[in-house]
Amino acid sequence: MATEMEISAHCCAEGELSILVELFRRYCEEIAGERGAKVHLAKEAFFEPLEERMATMLGDGRQLAALGTIDDVPIAMALGHLEELGDSSLLAVLDVLYVDKAAREVGMGEKMLDFVVEWAKANGASVLDTVALPGMRQAKNFLEGSGFTARLLVMHRRLD
Repeated sequence: MATEMEISAHCCAEGELSILVELFRRYCEEIAGERGAKVHLAKEAFFEPLEERMATMLGDGRQLAALGTIDDVPIAMALGHLEELGDSSLLAVLDVLYVDKAAREVGMGEKMLDFVVEWAKANGASVLDTVALPGMRQAKNFLEGSGFTARLLVMHRRLD
């Protein structure tokens, strides 16, 4: 008799910081060769020392650091933050959503995205932004299938 997997998401606790950092490093390794990744990681993502940077997120109510688990095994993470817009409304930004390749077809991405949406709503955000790198069709399709639409295309040109 097969048992059903338990898929869940939660805010990262201090004792889970090393897991969050390890998942982020896997994310960086996976996207390293993609178009736009170098600038994305330097601008929108995070930098060393990761442990220190991510530790500050855990105590900041305007930032999100979440883990996703399958049967209590951490296999996904989400990082985000809130920004106040010019009209005083709040924008939630999903900076990073990473799901280990082994868990991409079992609903973990959906669970993580639902968790981020609920976090954003609970914190008063009226909209949610995220990014998909140009060559990452699977990520783009996932986001479009989850109700996201493009609102801005950022064009990039190397100057060297």
